Amino acid sequence: MLYTFTRYILIAFFCSGTLYAQTKIQGIAIDTLHKNILRSASVSIYEKGKESVEKVSLTDTYGKFVVNDLTADKPYLLELRYQGFQKVIREFMLKKDEAKDFGKIHMAFVENELEEVEVLPPVRMNGDTLEFNADAFKLDSNAVVEDLLRKLPGVVVWGDGSLTYNGREIPNVLVNGKEFFGSDKTIVLQNLSKDAVQKLQVYDKRNQEEKEKNPHDVKYEMNVSLKKGKENMYFGNLSAALGTKGRYQQHANFNISKSKSQFTLGYSGNNSNKNLQNMDQLLKNTSFKGVGINADFDSDFLGTGINNQHVLGTRYQYDVIGTNEVNRKHNIIGNALTRWDNIRSENHSTTTLLSEEQNNNTRTNDNSSQNHRQNQQMDFKYTNTGGKIGARQNSFTANIFAYQQNNQEESTGTDRYNYAENHANNTFSNNSNNRLKRLNFSTNLDVYGVNSSPNMRMTTKGDKTFWKLITYGLQLNSDISEQNNKNERKTNYVNHDNDSLNREDHRLYDNNLKEQTHNIQFTANYNNWRLIQKLNYNHTNTDNQVQNLVGNHLEQNTDLSHISTFDRIQYEPALNYSRSLGYSNMQGRYSSSMNLNVTLGTRIHNEKNSSTLDYRNLDQDFMTLLPKLGISNYYNKNGKYYMYSQINVEYDEEYPNLDRLRPIYDNSNVAFRYFGADHLNKTNRSRISLSSNYNEQRQHGYSANINLSLTLYKNGLTDSIVYIPGQQQNYVTQITDLMQLYNISGYLNKSYLIGKNQTLNMRLNGGLNWGNKFQYLDHEKQEMLTNGQNIQLDSYYTLVDRYQIGWTNSWNRYSRHNKLGNSNNDYVSNFWSSALSMSYSLTKRWQVNSNATSRLSKSEAFKDHVLIWNANTTYRMMKGNNLEIKLAAYDLLQENKGLYIYNGVTEFTQGYRNNLTQYFMLSLSYFPRKFGF
Repeated sequence: MLYTFTRYILIAFFCSGTLYAQTKIQGIAIDTLHKNILRSASVSIYEKGKESVEKVSLTDTYGKFVVNDLTADKPYLLELRYQGFQKVIREFMLKKDEAKDFGKIHMAFVENELEEVEVLPPVRMNGDTLEFNADAFKLDSNAVVEDLLRKLPGVVVWGDGSLTYNGREIPNVLVNGKEFFGSDKTIVLQNLSKDAVQKLQVYDKRNQEEKEKNPHDVKYEMNVSLKKGKENMYFGNLSAALGTKGRYQQHANFNISKSKSQFTLGYSGNNSNKNLQNMDQLLKNTSFKGVGINADFDSDFLGTGINNQHVLGTRYQYDVIGTNEVNRKHNIIGNALTRWDNIRSENHSTTTLLSEEQNNNTRTNDNSSQNHRQNQQMDFKYTNTGGKIGARQNSFTANIFAYQQNNQEESTGTDRYNYAENHANNTFSNNSNNRLKRLNFSTNLDVYGVNSSPNMRMTTKGDKTFWKLITYGLQLNSDISEQNNKNERKTNYVNHDNDSLNREDHRLYDNNLKEQTHNIQFTANYNNWRLIQKLNYNHTNTDNQVQNLVGNHLEQNTDLSHISTFDRIQYEPALNYSRSLGYSNMQGRYSSSMNLNVTLGTRIHNEKNSSTLDYRNLDQDFMTLLPKLGISNYYNKNGKYYMYSQINVEYDEEYPNLDRLRPIYDNSNVAFRYFGADHLNKTNRSRISLSSNYNEQRQHGYSANINLSLTLYKNGLTDSIVYIPGQQQNYVTQITDLMQLYNISGYLNKSYLIGKNQTLNMRLNGGLNWGNKFQYLDHEKQEMLTNGQNIQLDSYYTLVDRYQIGWTNSWNRYSRHNKLGNSNNDYVSNFWSSALSMSYSLTKRWQVNSNATSRLSKSEAFKDHVLIWNANTTYRMMKGNNLEIKLAAYDLLQENKGLYIYNGVTEFTQGYRNNLTQYFMLSLSYFPRKFGF
C-alpha cells in the first residue's frame, strides 16, 4: 500500500499539470483609440449582486487574461479597470467545463480624469509595485493576513510555511515598511488581523545596480500597509500546562505597537525538551491562528537528555522618521534574552575501529552528566538608508552583539578498550565551570556617487568627474571574547596487558583565553570595475595553568602549563571586472543576456605563536594567488519562464594550523595520543561548479535547481593511525595523491490547484556526493571510496480553513569501501525518516492535530526502527476565539528508545542515550489582541 501511494504521488508530481477539469474565461484588453494592448489591467470577477470579489487577475504582456475555476451555473460580472480608462463590465454564466473567450475587450480613454472618482480595484500595478486592495476580499471577522493571501492571484502559501509569488519565493514580509515584532514572516501572517490591512504590496527589493546587471532575477519582498490608526495595536499569548510524569510547560508574550515603536516581552519555561532560541521562535509558535503542522517549538524526542529550561526575553523597535516607506529605513532595534538550561544526560556507546585485520577492535563508553547553563545576550541594530555625506547619499547599518555564558557540568564515566594490543579501562570524573564573555561589533557603509542612490545610478560622466562617479563600500567587523575554563578531572587508567602503564591522576585545570578578531573590507566601484581590499587580524592570549594533586600537595604540571600569544594577519587585495558578453531582446517575447565575471586576487598570510613551551613556538608565512572566473547566462521567455545558469572556476589554498603541527598531549588519557605532524605544506584546492535555476512565471508553476561541482585537493591532509601495545596513536600525513570530491544537488518544486480552495504543494530535494580519501592504518595505505546520497520528498495538502496534511520523507545513505585492500572494514549505513502531520478543523473553534514520525537506522548488523506518534486537540472559546484549551499526548506507542549510530571514516559507533518518553498534557491559553485604539 505504501509503495502504491508513493508511486501515485511521484507520478502526479512529475506528470500532472492540472488535476481536475475546470471552467475558465479569457480575453484581451485593448485601447479603443490606438488599438494598443493594455498590460497589467485589473481583472475582477464578482458574483452578480454581491460586492466581495471572487477572483482577481492582471492582464499579461500581451494584454491577455485567463481566470480559471469558476462555478458553473452561477451569474458573474467581469470588471476590467485600467488607470486613465473607463471601466468595462461584462455579465456571463458558464456551464460545466465551459471555456468562454471574450475576445478583444475595448476600453475607452477617460477624457477628463479629474471627473472620475478613484476607486481602488482589487488588484493593480502601481509603477513597479503590485498592490492588492484588502477590503475587496471578504473573510471571517477573525481572519488573519495568511487567510487573505490564500485569496490572491499568483500568491501561494505553501504547506511548510513558505510564500511564493508566480513561483518565486517571498522570504520577507514587512508591515508599514519595517519588521513586525521580529524577522519571521509567520508573526505577520498568523497574528495580524485582516481587517487592519489596507493593501498588500509585492515588489522587487533589489537596488538599481542589481537590476541593471540581471533585470530578470527578481528578489521579491512583501509589505503590508495598515489602515490609518491600526498601527496602534497589541496582541499576545498566555499559556500554562501540566502533564504526567511531572512535565510542565508555561509561556507568555505580550506585544504592543504605537505609530513609531514596537515592544515585546516574552517568557517560556518547560521540562519537556522544548528548546527556545529567541523571541521570534516563541511568537511564531504561539500565533493566534495556530502554527498547524509547522511547529518548530515542540518536544524534542531525538535530543540527548532531559532539559529543564527557562527563557526570558524582550525586544524594542523604534522608527525614527515614521515614513512607512519600504525604501527608506531609519530605525533602531534592540533585543535581550536570558536562558537557563538544566540538562541531565546519559550515554552508552560501542565504537568499532575499521582496521584491516578486523580483530574486533572496539571501545565502549558509559557516561552521565548534569549540566547547568546560563547565558544572556543583547543585540542592538541601527539602520539608516537615507543619510548623506556631502553630496553623496549613503546607506549605513551598525550591529552590536553582547553575549555571556556560565556553564557548570558534573560528569562521570568509563572508557573500556578492547583492542588487539590494548585491553584497558579508564574511569573518569569531571567537575567544570566555564565562563565566556563576547562582544561583537559590525557595520556596513555604502556611499553612492554624486546625485545617485540605491534606486538611481549615474553611469556616464557627462559633466561629472571620474571621482564623483565612484561608489564606495566599507565593512567592519570586530569580535572580542574572554574565556575562563576551570576543571577538576580525576582519571584511573588500568591496563590489563601491562601493569606498568597503570596510572591515576587528579588534575586541576585553569585556562584563561582572551581573543580578538578584526575584519575590514573596502570596495570601490566604477562602472564594470571593482577594487576589493580585505584585512583580517587575530590576536589570542592563552594562560593555561595545570596542577597535579599528589597526596595533599599541588604540583605544577610543566608539560601542560603554558602562556602563549598567537597573532595572525591576512591581507587580500583583489580586482574584479564584469561585463556583458551579449544581449538580445524581442519585445514582448523573450530576452537573454550573457555576462562575464573575472576576479584576480591574492592572499598574504602570516601567523606567529610565542609560547613558554618551546616546541609550540611557530612562525608561518604563506602567499596564495586567488583567481576566479565566472560566466552566467539569463533567459526570460516573457510570461512563461525564466532560467539562470552560471559556471565558476576558482582556486584557493588551505594552511596547516598550530594544533596539527604542535599538539599538546595530556597523558591522563593513556590509551590515545595525537601527534600531529612535524611539517606540513599548504593544500591546493581547485573547484569548478555549475548551477542552473528554472522558474515558471505563474502561480502554480514549476521551479527547479541543479548544482554540480568538482573539487580537487592536492597535498591534502589525512590521518595515520598506529596501534601499539597500550595506545592508539594518531598522526597527520600529507598525501601527494589527488583527492577528488564530486557533488550533485538540486530541487524540484510544484504547486497544484486541485479544486476550489484546495492546493497540493510538493518539494523534491536530492543530493549525491562521492570521492576518495586516504588514510594509513599501521603504516598500510588505504584509499577509501566514500559515497553519500540523500533524497527528501515533502508534500502538503491544504483545504482552506478546514484541513491541512503534510507528508515528509527523507532517505540518507552512506557507504565506505577500501579500494586498496580487502573489504573487511567496508560498510553501508541507511537512515530513513517518514513523518505524517495533520491538522483538521472540525468547526471554526474545534481542531484536531496529529503527527507520526517513523525512523529507521540500519548499518551492517545494527538496525533500529521507531515510530513516534503525537496527537492533540484544541477548542477555542469566547467571541473572538481568544481562549483555548488543549489536550496533548506524546509518544503514544512508547517506542522512543534512544538508539543511534554514527558514521566515521576510520570508525563506526552505535549506542544508546536517555531522551524524552511518553507523557500527556493539558494546557489553557489566552490570546489578548486589539487592532486600533
